[in-house]
Amino acid sequence: MESQTLKEGQNDIHYITGESSAAVSSSPILETLKKKGLEVLYMTDPIDEYAVHELKEFDGKKLKSTTKEGLDIDDEKLYGRRVFIM
Repeated sequence: MESQTLKEGQNDIHYITGESSAAVSSSPILETLKKKGLEVLYMTDPIDEYAVHELKEFDGKKLKSTTKEGLDIDDEKLYGRRVFIM
């Protein structure tokens, strides 16, 4: 993912893993993130889940799973508030 595709002020790379693009694109959490204008990286290869656990960050930006319970989106720079998704 090229960092210039991230919305200005988006400090983290949000990603979602799954079996296919169709499967991950139907996740309800994506609707919330897209409404906020946040970019989400689809990771559909079996090795992707392992890779993000080892990589932790890319190009100085933390990798955050959209499917982990308690996703904390620090969007104060974007919207002036902090969002906690459960």
